[in-house]
Amino acid sequence: MKKQVCSAFITSAGPVRGAGAALLAVGLALLTGCGGTSGPSPAPPPAIQVGAATSTLKVRGETWLRVTDGQGHAVPAALSVVEAGGGTVDAAGRYAAPATPGVYHVQARATSGAVAQATLTVEGFRAGLQRQADLLATRVSHTASTLADGSVLIVGGVESSRAERFLPETGTFADAGDSGQRRWNHSASPLPGGDWVFLGGLGVDPAAGLKVLDGAVLYQAGAFTPFEGRMGSPRYDHGAVALADGRILVTGGLPLPGSDVSALPTAEILDPARKAFAATGVMAFPRAGHTATVLQDGRVLIVGGRDSTCVYTCGQRTWRNAELFDPATGTFTPAGAPGQARFHHTATLLPDGRVLLAGGTTPDLEGTDVSSLVEVYDPATNTFQALGALLRPRSEHTATLLGDGTVLLAGGLTYNSGENSMATATVEAFDPATGLSRLATSDVTTRYRHAAARLASGHVVLLGGSEGGGAIRIVERFD
Repeated sequence: MKKQVCSAFITSAGPVRGAGAALLAVGLALLTGCGGTSGPSPAPPPAIQVGAATSTLKVRGETWLRVTDGQGHAVPAALSVVEAGGGTVDAAGRYAAPATPGVYHVQARATSGAVAQATLTVEGFRAGLQRQADLLATRVSHTASTLADGSVLIVGGVESSRAERFLPETGTFADAGDSGQRRWNHSASPLPGGDWVFLGGLGVDPAAGLKVLDGAVLYQAGAFTPFEGRMGSPRYDHGAVALADGRILVTGGLPLPGSDVSALPTAEILDPARKAFAATGVMAFPRAGHTATVLQDGRVLIVGGRDSTCVYTCGQRTWRNAELFDPATGTFTPAGAPGQARFHHTATLLPDGRVLLAGGTTPDLEGTDVSSLVEVYDPATNTFQALGALLRPRSEHTATLLGDGTVLLAGGLTYNSGENSMATATVEAFDPATGLSRLATSDVTTRYRHAAARLASGHVVLLGGSEGGGAIRIVERFD
């Protein structure tokens, strides 16, 4: 019908005056509406896309969003979460998932007016283990450190001085360069700006053989460099934590390899700005295999440990006590008494400020020397309280706080007696609110002295370790 009306006006001929002129004006207006002399309609804004580093993540996990045009170039855009309670997204594109599982959408609106959406699936934990690609090298008593770009840096182990990185987006490993020294039973601590420092540990001297290290190596801008300063004493099986001001507190440890070696009571602080170590207060007890945890108020809780090594018939004391280090004064003071003496346990800072202690090797039990006790330290009262029991006793395991508030206790020894030690293939997510656990079992391996890392997505990867007969390359992801 519109084409017929336009045709009627187009075929009008001759001079038109008065009322005819008005009629012609109306006809021209209709002609314009039919796509005549007014020119082309405005072009739609160019299409944009929103891509996520990972589209499936766990509760309270994170991912990064990138808005691009058709050629893959970054496009400035305003980001917002469509669903109320569907998480948050900042101007840099970092999306933080909510505590409630579901499917959520993030909308991007470019300055051109173009709009696009990303669909994100947020899952709860199903308590299962999925095998991943193997490490490039077998590793035991190593460390796993999550870098600013979301990859995980794996350093150490008896086999090689070369490091590697786990790339979550592809699930693969890439060589990360030579750390300069084979080391194991060392510590890894974050520095301001995203760098990491690896301290002490056991190493090998070409001339003297096995030795304890007093040096450190810095990982910065994707490369390793020897640290200029050296610790006041060589140490392995020590504690190391990053203080609120960026300094590193190093406590206790063993100064020599072998049996019947006394642990150190001394502590020192690494100042990364000066690249130097300085002695600080002395602990009331010599400790190795203890835990050190930074509390929300900046103090450091030191729990348990042993006073020496003992392989056969020598004496060894395991501590049923705790201390608090105050960075403001550089001093240690007694804390409340734990319910059990233990070493090679784990300590995890909970969101409410308490510290969860689990497992470890203990002399306090009959018929076994590995603990299943879970207790919690409350800094408000300076006391420890029993919270429950693990489904499996564990020592030399790992503990990782999950996004749902539970703590994943993975692997470990269930019986610790030299050549007769036994490792477990199980992991469990312990709920501090109920004192109960969800158990999962690996179909692939047992492991202890492994490393664990929580990915930005909220998943946890378990890396290497020993199954009792030597170091392994096996990697699994907890879902």
